Amino acid sequence: MDFQRVIHSCTFSVGPYNKNEIMRTTIRQKNLSITPSLRSYIEKKIILPVRKLFEEVSAADFPILDLEFARTTRHHRKGKVYYAEATLTIGKTVLRAEVDDEDIRAACDILHDALAREILRFKGRTTAQNRRVARQAKKERYASEARLYRKGRIREEGS
Repeated sequence: MDFQRVIHSCTFSVGPYNKNEIMRTTIRQKNLSITPSLRSYIEKKIILPVRKLFEEVSAADFPILDLEFARTTRHHRKGKVYYAEATLTIGKTVLRAEVDDEDIRAACDILHDALAREILRFKGRTTAQNRRVARQAKKERYASEARLYRKGRIREEGS
């Protein structure tokens, strides 16, 4: 058995599992040891901002954040050897972001930006859909009283 080819893998969860929990988080590591300082950096940079974005989520859409940090190779010393991946599951929707970089902390920073972009795109899509439905309901309700056009409301004159 070649000991250099054995992959070191470890998984641990952040936060207690209780009913008041906002989000479940799992951190996985491969060929890399996550030190307490790196773990606190990950919590400060990725986990806490994501929790703040999902404070007002219904119980049915319980978000699950899976983070994976790895060193892609043990042989190479230079180049993009660190890998960071985030998978956020909200109900049936899955948001993913993955990053390769030379430093694990820089990979965390880039992963934070990519994940925030995906979350804002997801939230914007649902907000736009809700507004579209409300606009359509308004048009159907007030169709006989007022005609709604693109440049404003045109009133009926001569009564």
